[in-house]
Amino acid sequence: MQKNFHLKTPRLELVPQGMEFLETTHAYASDRETMKYMRFLPNDSLEESKLFLRDAENEWKKETPQFYECAVLHQGEHIGGVSLYLREEKNSAELAWCLKKDAHGNAYAQEAAAALARWAHKELGINHFVAHCDSENNASWKTMEKLGMQRVSCTGGRFNKATPEEERREFLYEMNVKDKWRMLSRFDKKNIPQVMEVVLPLWSPPSDDKDFIRLDVEFIVRNNIYEPELSFQLTDMNRDPDNELLSAAFFTRRSDRNTARQWLSEASKAARPEQLRTLQMVSDYLAYMDAKTLSFMHDDDIKLSLFVSRKRGAGSALLAQVLPKMHAKGYKQVYLWTDSDCNWKWYINHGYELLSEEVYAPFSTKEEDYRTFVFRKALS
Repeated sequence: MQKNFHLKTPRLELVPQGMEFLETTHAYASDRETMKYMRFLPNDSLEESKLFLRDAENEWKKETPQFYECAVLHQGEHIGGVSLYLREEKNSAELAWCLKKDAHGNAYAQEAAAALARWAHKELGINHFVAHCDSENNASWKTMEKLGMQRVSCTGGRFNKATPEEERREFLYEMNVKDKWRMLSRFDKKNIPQVMEVVLPLWSPPSDDKDFIRLDVEFIVRNNIYEPELSFQLTDMNRDPDNELLSAAFFTRRSDRNTARQWLSEASKAARPEQLRTLQMVSDYLAYMDAKTLSFMHDDDIKLSLFVSRKRGAGSALLAQVLPKMHAKGYKQVYLWTDSDCNWKWYINHGYELLSEEVYAPFSTKEEDYRTFVFRKALS
């Protein structure tokens, strides 16, 4: 038996599925419209849902379960389920999920399936994952692709429970993580320390106070994190959890706002007057460059607020996956700003157009100008 199974993600919790979730399980499992693409749903009676939950409970009690049915909770509310079924093929398992209708469109299925897959890889040694769906179940196969799975076949012979007389087509997706596990997912704020490892040497203010240095740099990082659905990370699950981040990218729309300054107001209460002046200079600089970049943009453009890589090639790999997704969402161009503290030539070498270059006087010295840059690139 898997004792004390309880997985947490940035927004969700996964716990063993059981009879305590009967009412909420039946509510979504009996929804014929939501479950129309499922092979074994919808449930036409409460007894079917009870049977499913009894089987799930009994399997969790076994010393070596053959499948794992998990309830997905969001802020304590049961919103659906995610499953792992061990296959006859060694170290291979099938992933599946279903959520209630009003939980759709939030990438909860991706987040839950990713967490369960990570657990299975680490705890059960699962290296190969598969998933199936009806070829018209666009939300499901798009989730599979966001998990890093690849479509390997499209075949006939599928019959869904809601329309048993109609032969359907089925997509098969798979992912092999034996040698390398790279997963694109929403950024988890627990990884802010790993981001800071990259930027601390670049952005540290002149100070001997290590706590103040971290405060200053963390404010800069938080200033660039906006909406969760526009924050991405590439992780290597073969690494230790505290060292798994490969790269991260944070995007911003023209209308987005964040809470970095509110966070700084609370976090800097113990700062000395000269430290507060430094923080104000940094805040003014960030506001100036953000506003300047946004002035070039239209509503159908997107801004790359922060982009870091902890392993050579991982940054390019992340953007290669994310930028097409931004284009698919309708964004036309990506904008960004950087400065002489960063590797700004990387963007020129990767096809970005330089729109603006100027000297920022407050950070310049007699010996060296502090240069800032605004770049743009068309999405296609």
